[in-house]
Amino acid sequence: MSSIAGETQEHFRTCQKRLGGRGKLGISALLWSPGGERLDQMGFNEDDRFPMASIVKVPLCMLIASEVADGALSLAEEIAIDSASASPGMVGNPLDQLYFLPFDRARTLTIRQLMEFMIRHSDNTAADAMLHRLGGICTLRNFLRGLQIEEISVQRTMHELLAYYYGFPPRQARSFVSILSTASRLLHAFRCKADREEHLVRTREDTCTPRAMAHLLNILTMNPKYALVYSEMQRCATNDRRITEGLKEYLDLVESFGHKTGTVGAIANDVGIIQFKNGCTAALAVMTCYSTARMPVRDQQIALATRAVVHQWKTAQLLEQEAN
Repeated sequence: MSSIAGETQEHFRTCQKRLGGRGKLGISALLWSPGGERLDQMGFNEDDRFPMASIVKVPLCMLIASEVADGALSLAEEIAIDSASASPGMVGNPLDQLYFLPFDRARTLTIRQLMEFMIRHSDNTAADAMLHRLGGICTLRNFLRGLQIEEISVQRTMHELLAYYYGFPPRQARSFVSILSTASRLLHAFRCKADREEHLVRTREDTCTPRAMAHLLNILTMNPKYALVYSEMQRCATNDRRITEGLKEYLDLVESFGHKTGTVGAIANDVGIIQFKNGCTAALAVMTCYSTARMPVRDQQIALATRAVVHQWKTAQLLEQEAN
């Protein structure tokens, strides 16, 4: 291992310690040339399992894009969403807010709009509606199997995942009391529930390895039929304090960037694709769990890990070659 790589690994270990207690950090970073040649790969706990939270919406959107490319789905198709089928999430999300309304309300949206809500706002209701439209969890599993990615495991819808993590019934008759009960359980949405996370990791349910997620992002980048997904990732509005913050020092090297965050309890993730001005492309997955640190501290460690990755590539002059 070179001295530069050794310093980077030590930096990752320091970031992990700052997550507090048993806090765990996982990183997988791939860099390839304009011609598709693998230039570098680095990782930290990259073959360990981490809960995905909302980064599972990336492969879901890839499945949608694949179905559209094959002619099996139209982006203009409309889907009705009502309060009874809504999933909990951030109250300000376009569709998740329906879950918390004390009266019934319905909206009709196109698949194109649902994709936008899923990636830009991490809307859980949009994700679950698309899963239902595509045939459920099994369809997504088969899609990932077809891509030969075995280390991404999907077991629950977003509604079911939140119900498991926060301890409210997966589906129940909507009432003011049930809505209030769910909302109260979400008041401390970012507090660590180690037993829940341990169960997910132990059973491999709704988890992935950072390496598998980076590999998926590589596939996304290399196949033009997923261009719509990357376009939406470039407009992600959920958290700019993670990978986005880590890239600020190197913006002069970056042509474009798209990402997707995932946050539940002590789980804080960010995965992204970086197009550099010299024509090189990177896939980066940074994942955390078991953290007892405050959310700003978790965000900062993801940013610092990102900065260390790009610093190593820049120091090794991998980002200074001329594009072909």
